[in-house]
Amino acid sequence: MSHTERPAQPGELCTCGRQAVIVYGFDDGREIGHCGLADGGEQSGPCPFCHGERHRKPWGDPAPCPQYRLRPKEAS
Repeated sequence: MSHTERPAQPGELCTCGRQAVIVYGFDDGREIGHCGLADGGEQSGPCPFCHGERHRKPWGDPAPCPQYRLRPKEAS
């Protein structure tokens, strides 16, 4: 699967919840932001996307939220 890259716009987030610096676009239409840091982001408090517990891969590393959105909906 090929991808494109572009600079992130204000409000576009990495899967860790930080402001993205680059956005990867994929053939299937998905866009995923990346903040440039591979540390999994802030791990205290709730998930910034679903507000539940932080997500983990089976071996314990941070994992992206299934509800991740490049531009989260504004809170009402």
